[in-house]
Amino acid sequence: MLGSTLAGASGAGTVGIIGGSGFAAGVLAILTAPITLVVAAGTAVTVGGVEAGCYFVDERITEEEEVVAILRQAALTSNEDYFKLFDVRGEEAAETGAVSRVRIPDADGTYQFYEVENLYITNGELLHRDWFFNTSLGNIAAALVAQP
Repeated sequence: MLGSTLAGASGAGTVGIIGGSGFAAGVLAILTAPITLVVAAGTAVTVGGVEAGCYFVDERITEEEEVVAILRQAALTSNEDYFKLFDVRGEEAAETGAVSRVRIPDADGTYQFYEVENLYITNGELLHRDWFFNTSLGNIAAALVAQP
């Protein structure tokens, strides 16, 4: 009997220690939560600042005339299976109401058409303005070739 009483007392003591350490852990969590929140807020502000800085450093071409000029140059040497510019100029656009478009195949190989007025170039990447995330249409690279 004495052995079982001691085991029971020992078991009760262990439960008391576990319960007491649980309380201490809870108090510690409450005391350190403000520190965690301050560190998280500081990290968020820092990352946001870096992203904002990168936004203003990016080379952007957003004017439609400049984008069309670059697309015309790219269309001269590109494979029409991968990139084709349907260029509509001033008088024709006024008469028919047509707009300039580009045709680019998607991952499935089906052609997608994008109006040039919704295109822009950022750091050499052709992008289409959408409601949420803008669609990347590919990279545009230009090289100057010397005349022989």
